[in-house]
Amino acid sequence: MSALTDLRPENCASIAIDCLQTFMKTDGKLSIAVYQEQSHGLSLEEVQKDLDETAQRMGQIRQSLFAEKVPQIQFQDAHVIESVHGKRFHSMEIVREGEAPDFVRSFPAHALLDRNRRFGTEDQQAIDEIKLPNSKEVLIRWFDSNYPIQANLEPETELIFMKDDFCMSPGTPYVNRLFWELRRQNRLNLIVFGVCDEICNLRNVMLMLASVFNVYYVKDCTFPLAPDKRDPAISYMEQFNQLGQGVTGNFTITTSDQLLTHFNRV
Repeated sequence: MSALTDLRPENCASIAIDCLQTFMKTDGKLSIAVYQEQSHGLSLEEVQKDLDETAQRMGQIRQSLFAEKVPQIQFQDAHVIESVHGKRFHSMEIVREGEAPDFVRSFPAHALLDRNRRFGTEDQQAIDEIKLPNSKEVLIRWFDSNYPIQANLEPETELIFMKDDFCMSPGTPYVNRLFWELRRQNRLNLIVFGVCDEICNLRNVMLMLASVFNVYYVKDCTFPLAPDKRDPAISYMEQFNQLGQGVTGNFTITTSDQLLTHFNRV
């Protein structure tokens, strides 16, 4: 029996995590290919080739699921530059009174909104491969005081949740509303892909599993920042469900080909 047997368009949703130019293209401010070249001595061209192929598979999955009327959701970084105690910091930095930023959790400034907190700078954009020209995009910003009226979870609308941290939980006050709506519609199966395995994918998947959603992790549509951390991160997600069904969600590894084949049959 296939691990995807219970997956139907009416009981699932698709979540793309940080499929942004800043990570997935060589000219991005936090380019994965540049990082792996500088930190691990890998070929930039080879890593970027792998990223481009991953991006193509991401696009195929999104187009196919959109055609099957599966709601499309994005979780994506959206950082700002803020002034704290008279100094300007990237919003990922943890700044305490009288202390320098905690760079253990900080990265170079990336995925920045403009100075007026408007969406649309090149570095903040999603990669072209995952764009859905026929969808209605609704931006849900972590810094807005009101949830957009038009932000309905439906197949025709693409909800783009901006986050200011590795995980959606602290990044936006509206993730609970999303989870309640997913549950109300009985969409308990979340098809997840994106970057990076050991950072934002890991944190967000932990949140989904702890919230008793089943995660279908499309492994060939994900990518690590550090290649040696990919397998341990996926293994950690896979072993998270220690207490059994109904206490935490179930974690299933799948591939783009398996998903496409499954949805062509249902």
